[in-house]
Amino acid sequence: MNRYTATLLMFAFLCAGCRSYRAFRTGVQLYEERDYPAAAQIFSGYLEKPRYAPAAQYFLARIQLSGVPGLADYLLTDDKLADADSMFRLLKPNIRLRYQRRYGIDTGAFNDLRERLQRQLIAHVRVRGTLSALDSLLDGLRRPLSALLPALGDTRSDIVDAHLDSEDYDILTDIAHRHLAFVKPAFYSKSRRLPDRLWQTFQDKYSLCRIDKFAADHPRSFAGRDCWREDIRPILCRNNLAEMLDFHANNRWTAFESVLLNALADASAAFSDTSLARDAVQVQHLRDLSLRSSLLARLRNPNLPSDTSLLLRQGTDYIVRYAPRYSAFRLMEEMLQFFLEKQLYSSSIQLLSAARPFFPDTLPAFCKTSFDYQLRVKPWIDAKLPILEKPLENLKKTPLDRVNTPEGDEFSPVLSADGTLLYFGASGRAGNQSGEDVFVSRQTGGEWSAPELVSSLSGEGNQYPLSLAAGGRQMLLSVNGTLCISRLNDKTWSTPTPLPVSGIPVIGKGVFSDDGNMIALVGSYSAGDVLNGPDMDIFLMFREASGQWGRPMALGAAINTEEQEGNPYLSADGQSLYYTSAGYPGLGRSDVFVSCHTGSHWANDWTRARNLGKEVNDTWSHAGITAISPDGKTAYFAQKQPDSDKRDIWLIALPADCRPTVPK
Repeated sequence: MNRYTATLLMFAFLCAGCRSYRAFRTGVQLYEERDYPAAAQIFSGYLEKPRYAPAAQYFLARIQLSGVPGLADYLLTDDKLADADSMFRLLKPNIRLRYQRRYGIDTGAFNDLRERLQRQLIAHVRVRGTLSALDSLLDGLRRPLSALLPALGDTRSDIVDAHLDSEDYDILTDIAHRHLAFVKPAFYSKSRRLPDRLWQTFQDKYSLCRIDKFAADHPRSFAGRDCWREDIRPILCRNNLAEMLDFHANNRWTAFESVLLNALADASAAFSDTSLARDAVQVQHLRDLSLRSSLLARLRNPNLPSDTSLLLRQGTDYIVRYAPRYSAFRLMEEMLQFFLEKQLYSSSIQLLSAARPFFPDTLPAFCKTSFDYQLRVKPWIDAKLPILEKPLENLKKTPLDRVNTPEGDEFSPVLSADGTLLYFGASGRAGNQSGEDVFVSRQTGGEWSAPELVSSLSGEGNQYPLSLAAGGRQMLLSVNGTLCISRLNDKTWSTPTPLPVSGIPVIGKGVFSDDGNMIALVGSYSAGDVLNGPDMDIFLMFREASGQWGRPMALGAAINTEEQEGNPYLSADGQSLYYTSAGYPGLGRSDVFVSCHTGSHWANDWTRARNLGKEVNDTWSHAGITAISPDGKTAYFAQKQPDSDKRDIWLIALPADCRPTVPK
């Protein structure tokens, strides 16, 4: 190549570079003039040129953000910007400096633009508010900026929390698989119900033919672990009454029994005697299931007349024939509650004694992963029989009719030391301002007066009394879930002020000692997590010489267990602690127990918890004793009204061996 040719080539190259520069500069000018379509057309022509591509992509991204991008556009643009930033960092320093001087483009500009884009993207997803948009964001935003991770987490939490009430199975499953860790603590009460809601929402959306889908989605669920799933699935698909009856007859251990019984109920609605006329065994089986339904209806409706001896015989026959199926256990549980409510303790003992041999404490050898509640039935029975077999004291139990109303919810009765004033919480009754308010009734001549609203302790929100101390001049109460103290000045209660409690993040109910210098309260060292509630225990807290409250002290193993403790009440002398526990043998999900202080060490010097017995407890969770009469013989407590979530206030005589010592 001669010198002349080389010179021409160099000139042509320089001219091409000049044209490229001039054309790119034209694109920038068009951008500055907001002629975005023309500018975008020019910049798009530079995306394959390494020297210009990063800057071209930068301007194209800014043009994109000037409009209203869709979710996919945002994600694609962010990816391209991240790649352009990487390409920009590989350019020679003099070229990067030139871009910075001419166009203000450097690595910081790329970062700022990506931050702006990602902020808009997160806001876009927040506005859409759907889990599908959130999932697309999480899957598509491959390189989120660290500065935006808090905003991304908050958006994720807010969208997830908003969908916890969804009735759509797939949405709840998506939350369970992917988003549970982002539920905020304020919504834990909803997320903790999620496992129970999954199966119901699945049935609402899919047919029982798809139980394999549920098992695959939730392999640790009852459906995922059941050893008979593949046997029952085609039977449920065919919805054949005879096949379902055969399966129920031949499989005592499957966790699908409740599902099968519902399907049988639907199929038997169209049943005619002729369809099973040749199979007397199946006809009898169907009649047994119908009888069980009839028995449950009688047990659940206290207004239906019942021949208790016939009820016991028919119910026991079903349990003996169909144990250890869950249907047999549930019938036994409801029969026990029925007998306890009617104080038919002999019938309760006969029922449990007859049923016990038919609930083996082993599982089939070939199936160790299935529903295993049967292993807990014998211990369940064995915990109840000794309580039921104790001699009857005929303790009188009566509602406080002078205080209760049919329409109101009355609860948390608190008695003054002399027994003349009864404070309680209530809602839905005459005089209520809003929510739950504090009322008081006065005893005169052995009768309680019509309750009056305590206006200084009532108002917006929920407030109810928990305890009185210092001669009735200090009250511990719950105000919107916070423990507060109020003092009686002349005849008016002061505005409640929060009780300072340090060292435990979760605090429940609390009660004063008689002198007001000690508080027994319910609390937990941990707030629990998204699926598990806190482990609530009983603590003591003492007022120090300075007047300040010390740190709560957990009571020892004689009181607290690995299960839930709650609803403490201190006797007038402070030496007897009444409380509820699910960790000691009892009749119900939680019973009332009493323990006595025996030494100088407040944490450990307590007698082992003693169950208050069959005349106080039943098979449900007890709300605990909240007051005891001055003579120590009668306890006050709240109990749900029949067939209602509303409560009434009741009195019951305490067992002789569970009464507190009355101070002289």
